[in-house]
Order: sequence, then C-alpha cells, then structure tokens
Amino acid sequence: MSAGPPATAAPATAPRPPLLVVENLSRAYRLPRPHPFAPAPVVPALAGVSFTLEAGRSLGVVGESGSGKSTLARLVMALERPDAGQVRLDGADLHRLRPAALRAARAKFQMVFQDPYGSLNPRSTVLQTVAEPLAVLQQATPAEQLERAAQALADVGLAREDLHKYPHEFSGGQRQRLAIARALITRPALIVADEPVSALDLSVQAQVLNLLQDLQQRYGMSYLFISHDLAVVDHLCDEVLVLHEGRAVEQGPVRQIVHAPQHAYTRRLLAAATMQTHTALGALEVPQAPEAPEAQEAKDAQAVPEDPKGPAA
Repeated sequence: MSAGPPATAAPATAPRPPLLVVENLSRAYRLPRPHPFAPAPVVPALAGVSFTLEAGRSLGVVGESGSGKSTLARLVMALERPDAGQVRLDGADLHRLRPAALRAARAKFQMVFQDPYGSLNPRSTVLQTVAEPLAVLQQATPAEQLERAAQALADVGLAREDLHKYPHEFSGGQRQRLAIARALITRPALIVADEPVSALDLSVQAQVLNLLQDLQQRYGMSYLFISHDLAVVDHLCDEVLVLHEGRAVEQGPVRQIVHAPQHAYTRRLLAAATMQTHTALGALEVPQAPEAPEAQEAKDAQAVPEDPKGPAA
C-alpha cells in the first residue's frame, strides 16, 4: 500500500499584539511664577513610563499621592497630551489622531472616575447620562440608545425603571454602578478606572469589585486600574505597576510584587501599611523583613519578666 501524501502542519497563528502599549510617556507641568521676573517652575509628573496591557487582562497602578497615577490615566484617555512618548490602542497612536478620528476611537476606551457624586450630572436623567457616549458618538438612534441603556443597567444590577430617575435618588454604590454602565455602553476594549471604589464603604467596595470581575469575564475587556489599596489591586488585577515620583520602579505579576518586592520603594509601600490590611475582601498578607540581630536582642531583653518580689535589698 502506497503511503499517502505527508501531512502538512497547521500554520502557526501569530501572537496577538497587546491591546495597549505605552512607550516612554513623559509629562511635566509649569507652575505659576513666584514673582514676575522669575522663571516658571516645572514639576515633572511622569518620566519615561512604559508598559503593555494584553486584551482581557488587568493592570493595577499603585503609588503614593503625587506619584503620577492620575496623570497617567489622563494621558491614556487622551484627555491631555504628553510632552513625549506614545499611547497606542490597537496599534493607533491616540495622540496623533485627528479630532474626528479620536472621537470615533473613544468607543474603544472609556473611563470610570473616582467620585460617583461628581461624575454624574445632577440635572440629567439616568437615561441621558448612561446613553451620553452613544449620543456623542452618534452611534445609535434614540430608540436604540434606550434599549442599550436598559441593557447596560441590567449588566450592573439596576432596573430598567431606573432610567427615568436622577442621580440624587441613588446611593453611592449605585451611582458608581451608573458610572460603570455609562463606560460599558459602547462595549469598550479598555476601561480606565481611577480609584473607582476609594469613596465607597468597604462592603460596597467588594460588591463593585466583584461586579467589575464579572463584567470582565462576560465581555472580555481590559482594565487599567488606578488604586492606592494593595488589597484591591491584589483582588482584581493580574499585574501591578509601581510608580514613584513619576517613574515606573517595578512591574510584574501582582502576587509576585506583593510577596517578593524587589525595589526598595515597593518594600516601603508595603511596610507603610499594617501587616494585614483588612478589607471586606479579606486580608492582604504583607511579609515582614527579618529583623536585625541587635533589634531582636533588644526585644528579647524587654520581654524578660520581672521578679514579682521586686529587686533584692
């Protein structure tokens, strides 16, 4: 029996490029002159920050106040222009797009802000607020906007009847759900969340974080998640980027960074927290560094019990 033709190997599929690529992003701000003849001081907010984010993954950005986290979020959202560097989403440099092209591209990336009270217009109904991205992008008729807004509310656990209410009729956690619904309505590939749960009670934080996880599993979007809370990042994110004075000092899998930090600043961030940061999500174990022998000897000396009879006469 003659042998058949040799089997041909299936063609290898090319690896999918990252959804978001940030390269050497820098931004500085000029402050007011201290007096008319003095040069304006310049404060660097970001200096050469680079990272990638794969589709369907979550990257947490942590750092102390003033480290450049919110500046990074505004630059990724193309709300400000960088002094240098690139932000590429699906291969397109957002800061090189013309205004019309950038407006159309915003359907792919949306933002959830920190303050659920300040991010919603009190004069607009829920329908007007949630459907606003569709109206701006002119992507749907009024009837389609109504149906997609109702679906977005259902996705975040709210009712269709809520469409005709106003923001003051909702609790803080419900308002943040409305903000998430507004970001979700265009079915974006990327959501940038700037401290989205820091203004909420602990129990509500857990509900919102679990909602974000469920939505990611359902729709496959990526999160760029800005937070100061390592327990929140550990719960939600796959990787973490540590910013210090506008520079990325460490990046890697979140469990690796939390339990085996390599940079001194990351270790200081962990040491600044209590050894167990308790939240409604549980407890984040932060490993202690071994004590120096002299410190241990001093602690042992302090722990020696005193003689109940007192010192000898």
